[in-house]
Amino acid sequence: MKRLILPAVIALGLVFAGTASAAVETYTVDLNGYAVIGFVGHSPEDFARAQQQAQGWERERHLMLKPQTIKAVAIDQSEGAALSEAQLKQAIVAAALAKRP
Repeated sequence: MKRLILPAVIALGLVFAGTASAAVETYTVDLNGYAVIGFVGHSPEDFARAQQQAQGWERERHLMLKPQTIKAVAIDQSEGAALSEAQLKQAIVAAALAKRP
């Protein structure tokens, strides 16, 4: 019986682990040869995940594991009205420009 339960629990855990980051949207904005990846969270939990993803991307970029021409930022959409895609891309660019290299 134990042999049947353990694989089922592992499979169930992997299913839920794959859906944990599905709520964070990713947008890419091209800036004449440079790019900015914006991780957008629509709830406080999603924004925390977006921050972790952006920080991980930047950490790898500084270690030369990611392209140097791509910067990552996190955008909080958990409060206020939803932005259109154009407004969201403007917010991503503004966040990238406000961020230190």
